[in-house]
Amino acid sequence: MKNFRFTQSLAVGLLSTICYLPTYADDPKPLTTKDLLEMSLEELMQVEVVSEATGSKQTVSKAPAIVKVITAADIKAMGATYLNEVLETVPELHVLRSNWLYAPLYLIRGSYFSYYDSPNVLLLINNVPLNLIQYGNPFWIGMPINAIARIEVIRGSGAVVHADAFAGAINIVTKSRGDIEGTEFGSRIGSFNTKEVWALHGADYGGFEVATTFEYQDTDGLREVITEDLQTLLDKDFGTHASLAPGPINTQHRNYEARLEVARDLWTWRAGLQQRENIGTGVGIISALDPVGRYKSQQFNTDLTYHQPHLAEHWDFTAQASYLHNFWGTQQLYMILPPGSGGGTYPDGRLAKGGYGEEHALVNWSTFYTGWLNHTLRLETGYVYIDLYQVETFRNFDNQTTQWLGPIVDFSDTPAASLPEKIRQNWHLFVQDAWHFHPDWELTAGWRYYHYTDFGNTSNPNLGLVWQANSRLVTKLLYARAFRAPAIAELYANSSMEVGNPDLKPEIIDTIELAWDYQATPQLQLTGDVFYNNITEAINVVTAPNQRQQYRNLDSKTGYGLSLEAQWKLSKSLTLQGHYDFQTASDQNDHHIPNAPRHKFYFRTDWQFLPAWNLDLQANWVGTRYRPTGDTRPPVANYTTVDLTLRYQQEKQPWEVGLSVRNLFDADAREPSDSGIPNDLPLAGRSLWGEVRYRF
Repeated sequence: MKNFRFTQSLAVGLLSTICYLPTYADDPKPLTTKDLLEMSLEELMQVEVVSEATGSKQTVSKAPAIVKVITAADIKAMGATYLNEVLETVPELHVLRSNWLYAPLYLIRGSYFSYYDSPNVLLLINNVPLNLIQYGNPFWIGMPINAIARIEVIRGSGAVVHADAFAGAINIVTKSRGDIEGTEFGSRIGSFNTKEVWALHGADYGGFEVATTFEYQDTDGLREVITEDLQTLLDKDFGTHASLAPGPINTQHRNYEARLEVARDLWTWRAGLQQRENIGTGVGIISALDPVGRYKSQQFNTDLTYHQPHLAEHWDFTAQASYLHNFWGTQQLYMILPPGSGGGTYPDGRLAKGGYGEEHALVNWSTFYTGWLNHTLRLETGYVYIDLYQVETFRNFDNQTTQWLGPIVDFSDTPAASLPEKIRQNWHLFVQDAWHFHPDWELTAGWRYYHYTDFGNTSNPNLGLVWQANSRLVTKLLYARAFRAPAIAELYANSSMEVGNPDLKPEIIDTIELAWDYQATPQLQLTGDVFYNNITEAINVVTAPNQRQQYRNLDSKTGYGLSLEAQWKLSKSLTLQGHYDFQTASDQNDHHIPNAPRHKFYFRTDWQFLPAWNLDLQANWVGTRYRPTGDTRPPVANYTTVDLTLRYQQEKQPWEVGLSVRNLFDADAREPSDSGIPNDLPLAGRSLWGEVRYRF
């Protein structure tokens, strides 16, 4: 029966028409490393991209949002091997680590949620949302980077198209035929017994533009040692010795990733398959080391886009259908607590396994109208259908009493299952007007309305005033409201640790921003922004009468901060860039929002010291992170990491080689954990990577 539902939903996703944004088929030819070296900063700032902020082409400096674009050339130059390493270089964005799986938690402007999830950030691939409804978070373990054409990051809630981008949006644009131009094979090996191979191909076949990519990666993961875990603390209470600490983190994984894009005339079709296997449990599901648990996931996404820029005079029309299927589950039993825990209550350990599937089908229509003098109107409507199904729950303990049951018991499709199977639907309407009322001024106003079947309606306005003060200075004054829908786990969870609350309302954030972009000289660019935000109906946890935690709309939060960024092209062969971020946030009781860096500084230099040789140096300083209220541990220690990448590429030669050292000085860098891991979550020490690429 489930196979029929899968096929039916896939057919709906492919044959319907819709979209979230226009196709990228008309994008300019991608910039190469050579282009970046030869162009002045002033020329680079005039390059137009399809902005995630509005869905139309414009320069980043004039978009009515705070946008950062990172190109494939940037990614390669900095020697990044994962998406997370790229995102850490973005102003006002910091990548934490989850206690569970060591999965990335994307934190923008200090909008912190929990040690396990980051539902405040909307993650998209080719403008199609990837956030899952179980916890609302973007789930993307170990994404490789060779298929990425560019990454657009909007900081703050000014993602005009997406009102559910609560703290910001990250849009990953994959490579099309024009980005690849031929065939490339590559291989990378490095620390942690990591092996990676990839193949890219782009060509024309019978009038069709075809791009395909394949990437494989296998790693043992960092093996940093945890000296104490939650079970260590429990052992002190019970007088036992069940803890597996000191012991290594379990962060291994194996990735397969394949993508295909086919474009012709007004149509573009994309498909992607991401297979993850042998995923380690990090420091364990509740911060008790688990060296044996393994997870697996499979994600398939496809979208079909029709873009007619001349539907009628003054009308530009886009329709797109997209479909996402995600399965997540255990590959083998995981240990919540080790053998002998609970004072001997669990002789085999507290064990569990499970999984679930999600299907997302989206349809959208959007159109631009330019027939009204000095105005560009945009209308959009769409529908989303999400099915959380096949929730499997197996445990050797009772969910309510935590009593040991001996053998593994199947609780699927019973009231004791970890989650009920649910369907969520939403419909939205978006209206926007960009009014160019003066040669130097443009006002963008929008209104976004969403209707959800499980919690109701939400309405979200936005305003953006952009002033071209002179040929060198652009300033922006922005206001936006956004929301975060309650996750299914927050509404309906049923575990030994938490219980859902079906009466939850969405969190609301209002943000005011002032930003500027100043081209001081053709070779020196200065940008910055200051922001203030206010969060209401913030979701937090309280202890329910049954001693389990329950989510409630309890808190209000305020935050403010600034970011200053500079790029200086000293010569054709040498570029310096960097940024400094400051942010602070507190709740209604004046308690600091925990774990978000109060200060962050990033510096990077690219130096082509010989015609075929390029050296990239990065330094990243993270400082001042507060603990949650009631956590008596000292503040999380500051850290600085330095990365060095050396690349050799002879012009007109097919070979290219690179060597990268990450965390060059072997800094003891740590991200905050809950109190179950007293000494926080260690990041990788010094690691070495080598790669080779061949093109023809």
